[in-house]
Amino acid sequence: MNRIAQCAIFLASLSAFASLNTASSPSASAERGQELFDLHCALCHEGPTPELKKQPPRLENLFVAKQLPSGAPATDAQVRKTIVEGLGTMPAFDKRLNEQELDDLVAYLHTLK
Repeated sequence: MNRIAQCAIFLASLSAFASLNTASSPSASAERGQELFDLHCALCHEGPTPELKKQPPRLENLFVAKQLPSGAPATDAQVRKTIVEGLGTMPAFDKRLNEQELDDLVAYLHTLK
């Protein structure tokens, strides 16, 4: 195989790898997470929900504080646990979201300012 063909194959492989890497980039994950948030979470967490006695917390700067509104540590693991198991009036999402969707949702929550 000549040098030009080798370079062409290398560049094609590099391009394919870059495409795969971009698809799983933090920003792509956060974008998918925003879609999930809008679908499953925004109704309660983005505004007043008159039918609930206790209003769900706003989620901006969720990871800036040392603790979540529940008093639990503000970590990815604890946020995932809360989403999966539910808490108080928040329903459990263990049967509604898969692992990748949970990752994407947590990535999005990190972007809320």
